[in-house]
Amino acid sequence: MIRFSEIVRTGQRRDVKRKADRGGAIRLRKTGSSNEARVTYERLFDLATRVESWVRKNETIDIPQIVTPLRSIIEKGLVGPLYTYLSFTGDVGSKVKVLLVAHFIDVTVLSLKVGIGMGYDDKRLLDLAMIAFLHDVGLYKIPEHILNKNGKLTEQELKVMQRHPELSADILSKVDDRYRWLADMALQVYERADGSGYPKGLKGDEIHEYASLVGLVGIYAAMIKDRPYRERIEKNTAIRNIIASSRGTFPAKVVRAFLNQISFFPLNSYVKLNDRSVGRVITTNPNLPLKPTVEILYDSLGNRLAEERIVDLSEQTLLYVTGSIDEKEIG
Repeated sequence: MIRFSEIVRTGQRRDVKRKADRGGAIRLRKTGSSNEARVTYERLFDLATRVESWVRKNETIDIPQIVTPLRSIIEKGLVGPLYTYLSFTGDVGSKVKVLLVAHFIDVTVLSLKVGIGMGYDDKRLLDLAMIAFLHDVGLYKIPEHILNKNGKLTEQELKVMQRHPELSADILSKVDDRYRWLADMALQVYERADGSGYPKGLKGDEIHEYASLVGLVGIYAAMIKDRPYRERIEKNTAIRNIIASSRGTFPAKVVRAFLNQISFFPLNSYVKLNDRSVGRVITTNPNLPLKPTVEILYDSLGNRLAEERIVDLSEQTLLYVTGSIDEKEIG
């Protein structure tokens, strides 16, 4: 198992162009969402919906239409604001088609954030974003009754479901020659370093780092959102699950970058403090991941605070987090 003490060792990023992103800490104003991030998200949603339409109509995906907005996000330093926006907005709905579109955007933004933590330059970030945005397009070819099934898949249904990387690769093999490498990446996202993945059972260095990164992010993104067949998992619990299960399945440096960027107590997760108060995480601190900045919501007696109270735990010697709490338990 990867120890948390090993995960938090990381150097500060040196590129000042995206200072807010590379520092890892995201300063918020209450909701944490800017108008630019909202507009950008809506454009991504429209774009992902367009991709869905191309796939369902058996039309070739127009990659240049995807490259331009993804490049703009990177060059304008919008990864951090988009991540914050996603962290503080709820689920988009329960329909499978909408869930898939939203999931692709979540994975893209989270992958970019982790890619920044890996020290990727703009070119590598763009390649990573394209993989994250398109690697699962084969899911649009899977029958909705399988995607939406409330319960365990049958053996036959599981076989159908596990065909989606090959379906994605087939779809992406028909794009412009410059981008056909995306098909190879789509085949690797569900592979695992110990050989337990699919469709080919690749191991270790046979799996591209981009594919491992997107694969890990995809697991987390799916865990923390409601699905028709299950409720979401609390963010801190999802992080703990990843720490517990990642040994041997994902490269250690990818796991470290993921946990430094997303943090042990992610944005908009809820925590209990040692004085029995309850707060919401509004800033993460990669250098002190156990000491985020929190907005105190309830005092030690369980009373809802009438006025905003923000506490930076990195500046506190006596106050600290004792554990996480699910939003459903609050109040």
